[in-house]
Amino acid sequence: MKTKIGQRPLNLAIVSAMVLGLTAITAPAYALDASLSVSADINASCTLSATDLDFGAYDGVVANATEGLTTSATVSTTCTSGATGVVTMTGGLHSTFCMSSKCDRRMANAGETSFLRYNIYTNASYSWGYVWTDNPVDVKTVGQVTGSGISQDLTVYGEVHKNQTNASAGSYTDTINVTLRF
Repeated sequence: MKTKIGQRPLNLAIVSAMVLGLTAITAPAYALDASLSVSADINASCTLSATDLDFGAYDGVVANATEGLTTSATVSTTCTSGATGVVTMTGGLHSTFCMSSKCDRRMANAGETSFLRYNIYTNASYSWGYVWTDNPVDVKTVGQVTGSGISQDLTVYGEVHKNQTNASAGSYTDTINVTLRF
């Protein structure tokens, strides 16, 4: 048995299905909101490096009889933007030589039987008031650092004092500990 559906009921069925479908699509949907907290902490951090302070040849009898032997080195720091700090330097491995209130560092020969007096300064005038020290509160005797996220170079000025005729021939060395406090 064949069933025949007329055009009108078929059209009515199609339109009804479309209305029901559109009703389902436009039915109200529910939404919930939540917040997501985002945070980060940036701790101050720095890097530190130094080049060697190499004076080369010293001649206390002729070339350096009336003038000290000078050279320079570089201390490089990179610190987080906004971090501040100071670069300090120790007196070296060999006990310092002091006269009155002025103290010199000393390089020693291999047997530590002869010494060569020198100093390291924070400025190019090689002034006693600017001898680089390990006292972080004396601003003229330490290097000041303000972080910017890029490398900052500090010049280290060194001088082997003039007229040291009592030093024996040979190679002299010392080691200075450089510290960045931030």
